[in-house]
Amino acid sequence: MNVNQRRMGIYDLLIKDKNVEVMELARLFNVSSMTIRRDLTLFEKQGLVTTTYGGAYLNQSTTTEASFQLKATQMADEKTRIGQFASRYVQENDTIIIDCGSTALQLAKALPNIKLTVITNSWPLINFLGSNTKIRLILAPGTYNSVSAGALDGTTAAFFKNINADKVFISTQGCDLVRGLTVPEMLDAEVKRSMLNAGRKKYLLLDHTKIGLTYLAKHASLEEFDQIIVDQDIDPELWQNYQKKCPKLVRAE
Repeated sequence: MNVNQRRMGIYDLLIKDKNVEVMELARLFNVSSMTIRRDLTLFEKQGLVTTTYGGAYLNQSTTTEASFQLKATQMADEKTRIGQFASRYVQENDTIIIDCGSTALQLAKALPNIKLTVITNSWPLINFLGSNTKIRLILAPGTYNSVSAGALDGTTAAFFKNINADKVFISTQGCDLVRGLTVPEMLDAEVKRSMLNAGRKKYLLLDHTKIGLTYLAKHASLEEFDQIIVDQDIDPELWQNYQKKCPKLVRAE
């Protein structure tokens, strides 16, 4: 696990439990207590938490967008390249589904200036594309989820079950050759599954820090995708292992 993965893991625990203890985090992430204190100090400088002698607690003033914003700062250049590369697969008059997430938002920012129908549950994506008159924009219904910064509940999943799209672009939090693609929340997995079933062609937006991670709820197998787009910073040995079993894996140039 690298530093970005660890910090996102710590912040996800803060979102869930509202407070954390240094010693418990050190044990959980198999690092020193000093390393954890540095991570928490960084969060404090960003105004997200207040540190205490033995840990930290989430600030009440922390905005509901904080988790999404934090994710957006991790691997920012790599996610931008993935989004730009993925935009090559979008053609005029396509109907496309774009997932929630910071990598998916980079795809939205890189979309060509052509007529499209874009269906999404991502509020940041809606805000970004809202002024583009060439795009027919459809927002999926559902309860707002502050971690993903989008609509996420049973009505969201049901909505996508009635959609037919040319292409669907999704991201994930965990990717494993055996266990497939996973996320921490079962409801999130259900929505992603519905999105995938709605698309004729399927594209995975994958930054390399997600590789090797596994979470509770599976939403897809790697074999289901027409293209798997990963950033160029993937470890060369890992790249070779994955490409042998996933020939549709490509590196964003």
